[in-house]
Amino acid sequence: MRSMDSMLVVLLHFLLYPIVADGVHFNGGTIRWQPVSPYVNSSSVPITITQSYSWTYPTITCANNVPISTSGRSGANTNLTCVSSCSTDGGYATKPVNILTDCVSASSSLGMMSSTRSVNISLTAGAHFYLSFQGSAWTALDDPPVSGLYWSIVTFIDLRMRSDGFINTPPEATVVSPQYAIVNQTIKIQIPVSDANAGDDIRCRWSAYTPGNRKRRQEHEHE
Repeated sequence: MRSMDSMLVVLLHFLLYPIVADGVHFNGGTIRWQPVSPYVNSSSVPITITQSYSWTYPTITCANNVPISTSGRSGANTNLTCVSSCSTDGGYATKPVNILTDCVSASSSLGMMSSTRSVNISLTAGAHFYLSFQGSAWTALDDPPVSGLYWSIVTFIDLRMRSDGFINTPPEATVVSPQYAIVNQTIKIQIPVSDANAGDDIRCRWSAYTPGNRKRRQEHEHE
């Protein structure tokens, strides 16, 4: 089996003390996907898209259809949007997936709530594009605090067949968000990762934002 340079997409919410958190409700999360059958040989490929998010509790209610199930947030629903390579989205634009998830756990002592939801959709074989959940409801960071910071959670959906005869299943990272860090102090954060495709090369790196370019580096670019 050939080595596969797989992409991990994890949005970690780092809180740098001191912080100001008035009105903030979203703590980050992940969007991942996988083919229902990696060996499918059809013009239409069914995939599962799973969204997992962390929220401030009880600001956001533990219920189904988070966050619109919280009083006063009925208009907070939106769709995951294509942000790059949209001409090869395999028909996603005609059947977009919304960002609603269902509560799976809540902790009053931690002030955190977790939600998740999986949705199956079918896209045209060979589709490859970047899908994102974006916003700015972010905790103020740095010292002095800076509020209204922009964030973007991105996943790269690639339904092109690998050279070894199947559709790649992206690796998965399991890490709790937010992660806490003290200003000017080094911390060590463990990020457990796994890959359904045995023998693939899994690489983690910090994302680098370039204005107007919200996707990962291409293979020919330097790490």
